[in-house]
Amino acid sequence: MMPLHDKMVRIIPRSFAMPQRSARGFTLIELMITVAIIGILAAVAYPAYTNQIAKGRRAECRSGLMQALQQQERYFTQYNAYVAFGAASSAVIRKFSGDTAAASACFEFSAEACGSGIGNCVLMEARMRSPDPANITHLSLDSNGGKACKISNGSRVTGNNDCCP
Repeated sequence: MMPLHDKMVRIIPRSFAMPQRSARGFTLIELMITVAIIGILAAVAYPAYTNQIAKGRRAECRSGLMQALQQQERYFTQYNAYVAFGAASSAVIRKFSGDTAAASACFEFSAEACGSGIGNCVLMEARMRSPDPANITHLSLDSNGGKACKISNGSRVTGNNDCCP
């Protein structure tokens, strides 16, 4: 003889029975949690990425300024004076930081006298091509070893780690 509960189960039609869950796919909540985690990671990673890109551009700009300042020193050894120039002049000194002017991080290099005249000191300045997260618009070096930058409001900042670490 068959137990009673086996008979009851057989009485219930298959259409009313609990469906068996298949092991395929993801639930909506699993997908939403995954998207939320990716969003949090992106919110943390994107600012760090943009800061690293800006640091790379500033490093390229400083390198270009150093090359231009070395050219100034070579000019000084030959003519016993530095050469002053603006962004639009045709001086023999480098005027951009990268391989080409169009692809460089800094452009519009200029040189002017610092201190007591162009024969004693030169200040090299370059304009940043793209906006910087630290609001740096210009980087500068002088022949005495001074380093500075200008921020977006036009004030000159020295001793800032963002400008010249």
